[in-house]
Amino acid sequence: MTRRRTRTALIAASAATALLLTACGGSDSGGGSDDIPGVDETTDEPAAPEDDADEEPVDEGREGRPEIDLGSDYENIYEDEFTGDPVVDEILLDNQGFNDAVDEAIITFDNERPALRYYIADQALYDTLNLLDNIYESGNTSGGASRYFNRSVTLREEGVATIGFCRDFSQVYDVDFETGEITKDADTDAKPSRYVARMQKNDDGVWQTMEYELFREDAECQ
Repeated sequence: MTRRRTRTALIAASAATALLLTACGGSDSGGGSDDIPGVDETTDEPAAPEDDADEEPVDEGREGRPEIDLGSDYENIYEDEFTGDPVVDEILLDNQGFNDAVDEAIITFDNERPALRYYIADQALYDTLNLLDNIYESGNTSGGASRYFNRSVTLREEGVATIGFCRDFSQVYDVDFETGEITKDADTDAKPSRYVARMQKNDDGVWQTMEYELFREDAECQ
């Protein structure tokens, strides 16, 4: 299995990262599917990955893609292989960009980072900015690692897709942003949560996250 790592220099407090996708998209449910209200499914689930689908797609020709500065004290680990389907793989790549962009805004305490609005729009951006304000007020960030797995894409009408994924934050610990001191150890018993997001391709070809929901301790993530 391919493990793609993204490191962050002091990112999202564990409380913040636990809330990261909670506040955006509205509801917090005990279980769920890949359906988000208002999105009609018009295509089937993408075909199963090919044997040679573990190579990360090269992002060629998309000028202006912002760099994300993630440092060394935290990492996002993406365990799912790419599929070999160019559309699905582009969605997976932009989903990774979404997660990393929010984390960058948290670790830098800067909600004007270019990647934030590059990967996020609409209700998701509104809720994320509100969440960032709360995180900045707390003064906390994090160390450790978050693990993303079981990412699956469903293509909907043209230019629209939903993605479901699991996030394990049991290795994330709280860090004081100003002093760098650990204020709370990682909760190693924390169970992964499942997230479902609606993504839409914009005029620049970016699959932006428009809204998302959290399903705590979902069976698909255990």
